[in-house]
Amino acid sequence: MMRKIRSMANSRPRVALIAVTPRSREYGRRALRVLGCTPLVFMDVDEFLQIGERARSLSMMLLEHPVPSRASDADADPTDAGEKIRQAVGDELPVVHSVAVQTGGAIPAFRAGDMLLPGSLSFAQLCRTLRGFLKKHDLPSIESILEWGVYRFCVDSGLVYIGGKPVSLKAEEFDLALELFFNAGSKVSRPWLRAMIPSLQTLRRRPNAPAADATLLRVRDLLDLQTQHGWHLQLSPGSSCTLVRSDCLV
Repeated sequence: MMRKIRSMANSRPRVALIAVTPRSREYGRRALRVLGCTPLVFMDVDEFLQIGERARSLSMMLLEHPVPSRASDADADPTDAGEKIRQAVGDELPVVHSVAVQTGGAIPAFRAGDMLLPGSLSFAQLCRTLRGFLKKHDLPSIESILEWGVYRFCVDSGLVYIGGKPVSLKAEEFDLALELFFNAGSKVSRPWLRAMIPSLQTLRRRPNAPAADATLLRVRDLLDLQTQHGWHLQLSPGSSCTLVRSDCLV
């Protein structure tokens, strides 16, 4: 797989990413790397606190606030966890708080310079929002372009360029295409795709085809992932899919 991020800055902000859900972890990690940051990924607050004094050297934090049903300890006090984080990083560290739509009430560890972020943002929206937050706090970022061969993904515009020709995709299609390229060469299951792109669960079904398959077929056709441009999308109906390089086909 050939993937390239075009850099426009030399320094790389160190950003702690605390995320419980796979989607938040993957989207957060990828977005931070696309923007030129060095993500330090943690499964929960307790794991983060183990880094001790190194927490004071961070440039920023991206913190997912889990809904109660996903909390590792149903009896845990989120306010207490938030205060532990602030004790570790201080009150001045800028924090992006990712919350579910159903989350209500006060946000633990929230300070004046922080930002609230809906956990349902698309990947392109997440990149653009985080870039704005980095700029607000005078932290460097880079040009958000990803490349695989002749395919160039621009998160600023939400367009995919194939050999320089722009192709417009819906937000969920853009996310789906990126998911395929990020996992190029590996089988990707339907449950994983639905977990990473929740809107796939609500798409209208085509006759005899799961909703995810309908969108996969559309993305395949729009991006011409049928060997001509170096990539081929192999589909196993209702099971898995694999994006492979055309020169790897036998």
